[in-house]
Amino acid sequence: MASRITNNFMNHILQWVHPKSQERNLISAAFHMITITLISMSMVELKWFSIYGGVCASYLTLSQFFWFGYTDNNIASPEFDCINSTIVNMMRIIILLCFMAIIFSLAGFFLDVIGPKSYLYFFIRKYALASTFTVMWIMAIISTCYYVAVLLEDSLDDLYPKIDTSVTYGYGFYLITATGGVAVIGTFCTLILMHTSSPELYSGGDGSDDACLIDGFEEGFEAFNSPAPPPPYNVPPPPYAP
Repeated sequence: MASRITNNFMNHILQWVHPKSQERNLISAAFHMITITLISMSMVELKWFSIYGGVCASYLTLSQFFWFGYTDNNIASPEFDCINSTIVNMMRIIILLCFMAIIFSLAGFFLDVIGPKSYLYFFIRKYALASTFTVMWIMAIISTCYYVAVLLEDSLDDLYPKIDTSVTYGYGFYLITATGGVAVIGTFCTLILMHTSSPELYSGGDGSDDACLIDGFEEGFEAFNSPAPPPPYNVPPPPYAP
């Protein structure tokens, strides 16, 4: 009795979280919101790169480069002698990629919460395109971070060849990496839930009209192909008339 009550309770919760008769998907929406939160946290005063050696700034954050646009000038500060214009531009690209990931994840969140019935929006949700593009943006962020680390090491070696320096990743980089894992899990959840939903969602209705058409076609087809009755062989021939 207790197990039956527990199963019924869990079924009610799952039906509320992911109802089969509606278009919303709260589980995928929750993953989108977690992704947005983690990306926003990584952009606020978290170290992305730590510089050791005591010759330059001890760390770099995205808030230090929080403006857009290309520049040919280095940072006019002795503390940032190792930060050249290429590094500045790459850090700005990371900021831009973070905002792109937030925008796509936010779009996926609204699609999962509102659940529009348009074919285009349903196609985007069915194949988890918003989550997939979010994962791609995060992969681009991680690749750009690796390139920035290489640029920092080359700049330190050129400016301070006799000093032992090193560059490591900070908490912001590891947080954005964990965000990529959350986005991947959210993508799989979206694909699984959307493909295990009721077939009524994919047909755009309850399927009664299609069933009526199929039944009518089958009845007409059977009537058309019904065999003709055999002639009455036992009927006597008509009488002979001269």
